[in-house]
Amino acid sequence: MMFFHHKSEIPNQNPFFYYGGNYPEETAEPFYHSGLTDYVLRVSVATHIGKVRGNHEDNFYLEELYMSDLFRNDFSATYTISSADGMSFAVFDGMGGAAYGEVASEIAVRTLREYEKKLKEADGIRMLDQLVSAYTAEANDAICDMLTQKHCQVGGTTFSMLYFMGDAVKLYYLGDSRIYCYKTNTLTRLTRDHTVANQKVDASIYTEEEALKSPDQHRITLYIGSDRKKTGLNADSRPPIPLEIGNKFLLCTDGLTNMCTDDEIKDLLSQNYYNEASILIQAALQNGGTDNVTCIVLEILPARSEKDEETN
Repeated sequence: MMFFHHKSEIPNQNPFFYYGGNYPEETAEPFYHSGLTDYVLRVSVATHIGKVRGNHEDNFYLEELYMSDLFRNDFSATYTISSADGMSFAVFDGMGGAAYGEVASEIAVRTLREYEKKLKEADGIRMLDQLVSAYTAEANDAICDMLTQKHCQVGGTTFSMLYFMGDAVKLYYLGDSRIYCYKTNTLTRLTRDHTVANQKVDASIYTEEEALKSPDQHRITLYIGSDRKKTGLNADSRPPIPLEIGNKFLLCTDGLTNMCTDDEIKDLLSQNYYNEASILIQAALQNGGTDNVTCIVLEILPARSEKDEETN
């Protein structure tokens, strides 16, 4: 029997938009090379336990930045790096009750760190796809083993990741933790939630409007830990997305999207706060904060010129 993870938070009221070509009536934009390889990446990350939950099941992955137990329930940081080529950024939302969701997301992060060197050296999309497939399968099997040892029938974690490769990014995801792209006052959803509601939309059982109001909107069909038979779990993905100056990529758990509409998220990103991830989380808390919430905002900025360096 397939396990559907139930969530009771307030659903996002906006229709979704996503990039690709794998779904009915969806058109695929052609991938082109922007040629942008000289840029600065501003990284803003924040996480919060929320106002209701007793434990923090979210987690995140950034190279050389760890979720400290000391600051686990309320943490934020913003910094810049000169090049992100070969780097991965990811968010996770654990599920399973008690401490099992927290353990599941931690296993997923720890396993991803074991793939860090291989991912940085990935030669082309095919090798990258193979590495991510190997990662999701290994993390899935480790989580399933943990759940078996704890005599737990259900559990796992969502997974959404951005990988920087040359002048583009490649994204992978499982579950309902989302990835967005913001540019010139336009917010585009790049992922599609793996939920029963969306399956019923594909089967013409629900309209998109009906799906948003249905409890099926919070029943997750794919996540790390859902493959209990260990047959091999593959993440969903999209064609590479070209990098352009001014692009902002947002990775977030549903603690944000259940509390804030896409319009609210777009408005906050348009104001160019320095610590954007923290600002988004504060908005989620002000709107109720009924779940753990984690955000990573990645902004593509112009590279500093030699004159700028001399000035500083």
